[in-house]
Amino acid sequence: MELSHIGRYEIYTDAETITSDNVIAVLQKALGVHRINVADINRLLDYEKGVQPLIREKKSRKEIDNKVVDNVAAQVTDFWLGFAWGNPIRLRQKGNRWKDNEKEAEAISLLNECYTATDNDCDTMKLARYIEICGVGYTYIDINVDYEDGESYFTRDVLRPQNAFVVRSSVYPDNRVMLGVSYRKSEDGNYFFTAFTPDIRYEIKAMKVINGKPVEHPNNDDGMLWGERSRSGERNPLGRVPIIEWIRSNDRTGVFEKQISEMDNLNLLVSDFTNDVDQNTQAIIHANDIEVPEIEIEEEYIKEDGTTGTRKVTRKREYKEGEWVYTETTQDGKTPFIKSVESNYDYPGMLSNILSRRSLILQKCHVPITTDKTNGATGVAMDAATGWSDAEAVASAQEIITNGCYIEEVRVVLSAIRENTELEQSSILRELKACDVEPNVRRPKTYELSIKVNSMATLIKSGFALEDVVGTIPLFDDPSTVILTSGEGVKKYQETIFLQNEQSDGEGEESKKDVKADQTMSDVSDQIQNSPNLDGQQKQVEAE
Repeated sequence: MELSHIGRYEIYTDAETITSDNVIAVLQKALGVHRINVADINRLLDYEKGVQPLIREKKSRKEIDNKVVDNVAAQVTDFWLGFAWGNPIRLRQKGNRWKDNEKEAEAISLLNECYTATDNDCDTMKLARYIEICGVGYTYIDINVDYEDGESYFTRDVLRPQNAFVVRSSVYPDNRVMLGVSYRKSEDGNYFFTAFTPDIRYEIKAMKVINGKPVEHPNNDDGMLWGERSRSGERNPLGRVPIIEWIRSNDRTGVFEKQISEMDNLNLLVSDFTNDVDQNTQAIIHANDIEVPEIEIEEEYIKEDGTTGTRKVTRKREYKEGEWVYTETTQDGKTPFIKSVESNYDYPGMLSNILSRRSLILQKCHVPITTDKTNGATGVAMDAATGWSDAEAVASAQEIITNGCYIEEVRVVLSAIRENTELEQSSILRELKACDVEPNVRRPKTYELSIKVNSMATLIKSGFALEDVVGTIPLFDDPSTVILTSGEGVKKYQETIFLQNEQSDGEGEESKKDVKADQTMSDVSDQIQNSPNLDGQQKQVEAE
């Protein structure tokens, strides 16, 4: 499969401001670039579904032409959806603010509840699928005008990247978003656009603004006016562009996009291998210097009077695949033979090539090995051997980019919350700012739980504040709620620990506890005992 461009194009405008006078011109120019992106987005979505055309011309045995798709793209996508997005993303307090402002933690907890009320977890997986496959995704934030008690103060919708885009400024150094666009096509073939600037919302049909006040234009010197040529749009109450663009990487590529040519080659290898097996199963018979025996058969024929009759005829036997073949020695003494036409195919070598090619593609897409090839290694060694450490490093780099998109969305969300008339004026949500929060992303693995529990217990016993601990170790979905519910209990526990230490020091106890005695449960740090090299060296040092 060929794409017009690796990575989705960014769309820019030279306009310093966008008004009703130039919004149509900016939109028309942006659509040209957007349509190129849409063509590639559709190809990538189809490719992940298994629509992977095999480019090959088979010149022999054209009746045997198997086209097999080994859909590695779907496997790569499924892994990254589970690994990078499989756990709910929540917001937490930034820095060490909890000590000075407990209300802020409560406000963040309420904000997380609002996100949950919008079916955020389900929508985020839908968004993640577009981001991982296409390289871009879009969300739309608006005020919840149909608010009811217990619901969210804002709405959040995931837009199809085929029907949404943003236009950035090429004039300002920060490349700020100047226009956010969402559109649809009606049954009669008309396109309806909704375009947002930070101040104005434009509804556009047939490339004409159809909402807002009429814009009048002078007709002649007598003051006569033309009819309504266009309108001015309506005020955007959020003061921000409510369409947020999400990207997976700075080159705006999908997770398997750079390996498409290798995936196509893998499909070709698997298809050719399947064809060879099929061709050997249905092998052509090669006979030489044989006399095919004649057999007597009955056949129908039409008589002169037009009626149908049967008669016996003698013909040479016809052989089909899988039948016995009977031969006779020829009169001139030549040795007859009959055999299948076969090729000396290296089946083990071809299978090894296919498997190694497949494994290499997964490695380049940073997908860990799921089969046991670690020779008994566990813990950190297993991470390195199977590729989990590599996947974690790539996911952490991607997380930095997506977190920036998330915070941009939070800015719009907080504006939508403040503009909701159902929100009480005294609500703590009105005081919350985007700089107060940061996304909390968790990618837990089962065996890491013991490490995290031991680390948290050690930090708390050492006097670290709970907010510092939960901010450092990603274990909980909503750290702000944990701080509110468990903060006082942890403080009392630490006071008890400190009191016991003071009493022990007063009694003159100089012995120190073994570090292992403070562990809540065993973790990978205990695995040194399972290493014949490290443990043996330690015992040798102790003996000396």
